[in-house]
Amino acid sequence: MPARPTNIQVLPGKRLYAKAVLIDTGALLALADSKDIHHLSASDCLKSIAEHRLPVFISIPTIYESQRRILFDLGQQVATQFLDQIYDGSLNIERTVNEDEQEARVLVKKYTALKLTLTDVANMAVMMRLGIAMVFSFDRHFLQAGFIRIPPFYL
Repeated sequence: MPARPTNIQVLPGKRLYAKAVLIDTGALLALADSKDIHHLSASDCLKSIAEHRLPVFISIPTIYESQRRILFDLGQQVATQFLDQIYDGSLNIERTVNEDEQEARVLVKKYTALKLTLTDVANMAVMMRLGIAMVFSFDRHFLQAGFIRIPPFYL
């Protein structure tokens, strides 16, 4: 199957998940760690997402990356609580598919100068497939690749 074009433009209202949010590792780490410089901003953003009842997605690569970082930075108890919260049914857990993995490899090459991680480009590929325009992240790379990054929160 040929790789899809890497045009990341997602038009709000044109796709099923145009008002959905994909959550990134940095946002999860900020929420988990009260000493993180982005903790208050992340907490406020999460409250706004909940108040607006926006669907929230998380990819399997983000879960793996976040659990590892939380385990080594904050300890086993916090990592276990993290997994309990992730799998409590409040988030839409999205598995990557072969198409996402192919697109991720294309994006790594396209954005070589950004030094993107495989998790970042896998998330971008998932967002493109589902039509998700917003990412809850503190990572500037999502902005540079054409996505809407929150916080700051706005609709």
